[in-house]
Amino acid sequence: MAALLASEDLKVLVLLDDDRAGRETQKDIVTNKLLRDTAVLFVTAGFDPKPAEADIEDLIDPTIYERLVANTYKAELKGKTLALNPNIPRIVKRYEEAFKELGLDFFKMRPAREFMSLVGTDPANALTADSMKRFQAIFEEVSARYAKMKSVGSFE
Repeated sequence: MAALLASEDLKVLVLLDDDRAGRETQKDIVTNKLLRDTAVLFVTAGFDPKPAEADIEDLIDPTIYERLVANTYKAELKGKTLALNPNIPRIVKRYEEAFKELGLDFFKMRPAREFMSLVGTDPANALTADSMKRFQAIFEEVSARYAKMKSVGSFE
């Protein structure tokens, strides 16, 4: 996607999950000169302190995410109890493992869609103060990078 947008001379900043795959993507984007390193941002920029790894879903408060999963998987989870492993730091991986233990597949897009809907209709019940701080930190970093790139006239 970054290659397609950059090839159209669009101003592009990329936000990636901060995990092995995200770091490999960042390396590929920069090595292949699709974008400069400063045009790639990791989701861990929203955290203080920064975790070793994080997905975009980790910006959401775990209690809110639990509610999103419960709402979007009502039928599949009826009569079942999810056993989340607290030792798994990334929320999506935690749910993937718990669902796997129940013989179910977990698709992170379902709670993501529910979250986007909830943010649009009832933001107070979608975002805790900590989540808002994390999202705000991401937006501030994007804005700062955009302003810097715009001032030098370079988005490559």
